[in-house]
Amino acid sequence: MLSCSKSDSDTPAVSIVGKWQFTQEGTLVNNQEVLTPYEHSPGCVKDFTEFLSSGALKDHYYNTSCNESIDTGVWSKTENSLNITYSDNTVVNGQILELSNTTLKVKFIDSGITNIVILTRI
Repeated sequence: MLSCSKSDSDTPAVSIVGKWQFTQEGTLVNNQEVLTPYEHSPGCVKDFTEFLSSGALKDHYYNTSCNESIDTGVWSKTENSLNITYSDNTVVNGQILELSNTTLKVKFIDSGITNIVILTRI
C-alpha cells in the first residue's frame, strides 16, 4: 500500500557541528532545574565551544583581561548521548536534553552533582 505521509526518518537531524555560546548553567534541585545566566567576563568576547566536523572540540574562555584560553578534546554523539574527552584525559558523558537549530541543552554528572548547560548557536 502506498502512503503520502512523511515519516520521522524524512526529517533531517539537527547537527551539533558548529559554534555554541554558553548562555545558562545550573543544576537539579529536587528534580527541578535551577538555572542562572552564564557569567561571561564583562567587555570580552563571550565564552563558546566549537564542535568541529572532524570530531575535535575547542572550548574558548576569556578571562577578566579578555585573554583567551582554549581547552581542546574530541567529541562523539550517539542519539542523545554526548561524550567528550579533553586533552588532559578528563571525560564528560552528557545527555542531550534538547538539540535544535538554535539551542543545545546538556545534562551531565560531575562529582555526583547533576549539572545542566544551555548553549545558543552562534
